[in-house]
Order: sequence, then structure tokens, then C-alpha cells
Amino acid sequence: MEYFTLTAKKPTSHDPIAVDAALRQAWNACAETACPKCYVPAGQYCRDRTAGVLYVTRFHRPRQDAAGVPQILPPVGLYGLSWAKGNGRFRWDDRRVPTV
Repeated sequence: MEYFTLTAKKPTSHDPIAVDAALRQAWNACAETACPKCYVPAGQYCRDRTAGVLYVTRFHRPRQDAAGVPQILPPVGLYGLSWAKGNGRFRWDDRRVPTV
């Protein structure tokens, strides 16, 4: 995982093993789903355009919704888009999303 770190933004009161398992399940579900916002196929990172340059970004909300993330993460106390923390800013290419 060179672009993102799977970590809860803030600690939850839930079992850390269950939180980690839910994060991995959400990541893999997104990796197996195409993005309806930026139109990348399943298996590729989402992308955003800034000043004409494409950059890797977190999985967009429509992709997370299509992958079922809203049903995976709330039971362990995680909500929103910030469950995958960025490790910097990277130009987008067609690199494959690893499964975890």
C-alpha cells in the first residue's frame, strides 16, 4: 500500500482486530468496484484532476457507496471518507490497487 494507510482517524471503543478487519473488507470491496465518479475500472485507484494533472485520491464516495462501505464500517464506529489516510500526493497512473 504505497499511497494509503488503513487506519481509523480516531480510536474507537470497538475491538481493534474487528476495526482492522472491517477496514480491510472496505478496502477490498472498493478495489473490486469501478468508480462511477471518475470512471476508473475496478482494480484501479480513484483520480482527481488539479490544473490538468491527474492525482491519486481516496476512493470517491459514490465508489464506496457502490461497494457497500456504508454497511461495513459503521458497526465498528467508523464513518465518512477518511478511513484511508493518504501518504502524500502522487500522480495518477493505471497502477493496480492491492488487496489486503
